[in-house]
Amino acid sequence: MGIDTTAGKTSYAMSGRQGIGIKVADMVALMERVIEDKRSRQTGLPSKAIAAAAIRYYLLRYNLQTEVVFDLEKATEISGNTGVYLLYAHARAASLIAKAEKELGAIHEPPYASLQQELEPAETALLRKLASWPEALTAAAEERAPNLLANYAYELATAFNTFYGACPILRAEEERRGFRIALTVLYKQTLGDALQLLGLPTPSRM
Repeated sequence: MGIDTTAGKTSYAMSGRQGIGIKVADMVALMERVIEDKRSRQTGLPSKAIAAAAIRYYLLRYNLQTEVVFDLEKATEISGNTGVYLLYAHARAASLIAKAEKELGAIHEPPYASLQQELEPAETALLRKLASWPEALTAAAEERAPNLLANYAYELATAFNTFYGACPILRAEEERRGFRIALTVLYKQTLGDALQLLGLPTPSRM
């Protein structure tokens, strides 16, 4: 693994052909220190677990035939196509569901049930992405391409975060609120399945 410090950034180029490498333990320790510096609070998932997930996801999101240049700063960002972003996206849904259960009681009805109102664009987009999960899973298995799972997980998390920002959930009127909570439950389950298949944790808080 070679080191590139262009423009003040540190990145690592893996090259098995050239025999250049870095120990996994050293890489995880380096990532852990970067994450520790970026975290405002450390009451959830341990920084070491986040570091390992960030490394794993950064590598899995590329096609297996792609030469990877590892950018440490990009790999630890909480926005964009990173493992850290996905962990936060899962924790956000878990936190919302826990709050809903505390305030309103558990809601287990399917997200399609009894909603008579027209869907908001963000609701429709999230439902469509959820509906494409079996297709994405089949394609990843048939092509032996974990990057397809990674891409799906990122797109799903992005669709949920758009929905979360555009559509009030717990403060929505009753019929819409039940639908949105159930939709969030389905999203959390689906993203959790994708993360587990990628070998990433599914945190309830970060």
